[in-house]
Amino acid sequence: MRRILPPFIAGAVAVLTAELTLSLLLFARPGFLRALTAILAIQLASLAVGFGVGPRRDAQGAWTVAAAVSLRWRWLFAVASLAVAAAAAAGWSLLGGLGGTALQRGVAVAALGALPLMTLGAVLGGVAQRTPSARVAVWAALGGAFGAALLGGVLLTRVLPVSMLVGSALFVSFAAILDGGIDRAEFDEGAAEDDAILSIDALAPEGIIAIERLAPDPERV
Repeated sequence: MRRILPPFIAGAVAVLTAELTLSLLLFARPGFLRALTAILAIQLASLAVGFGVGPRRDAQGAWTVAAAVSLRWRWLFAVASLAVAAAAAAGWSLLGGLGGTALQRGVAVAALGALPLMTLGAVLGGVAQRTPSARVAVWAALGGAFGAALLGGVLLTRVLPVSMLVGSALFVSFAAILDGGIDRAEFDEGAAEDDAILSIDALAPEGIIAIERLAPDPERV
């Protein structure tokens, strides 16, 4: 479950956030087609940038402690971006809707769509780099389908956007805890193997240790 749930939750929250952005920014807004085109382009580009800046393996192809720490930071950034989106949604709800200026709409797109998708893309890119053989894309896509169905069928007409974003931040925090257990288990196991002390049986399988008397080094003397 540690390898399945984190990408599943990240994919679900990414698509849920994207769909929520569309619902908030396009309702009662003129120029629907142009707005839809711009928002989708920004969201997909943000997701692609996130994949590109995710942690990578080293030159020898190994997953290092530094990469694992970088992945932990990306999980934290994803939670923070969702908190920023929740704060923005709460502020606009109190103000009675989104502003009409280009600057206000740009801030809305960045806070609600671009930033969360970029950070979640970085998380998924790092998870895929750590375990290339895992079906990260499959579980993320399934999570995206679940998030879209959950938002459109249940949440959109029953829960406030700020509540959905806060809940998403909590779920991503839970996924980060699960995913962190994978790196801790792997690196702790590797450290235990490196620090193991050889027994006397390993040093002297036959119970005899050969001792060689060394002649003194004249130069050292």
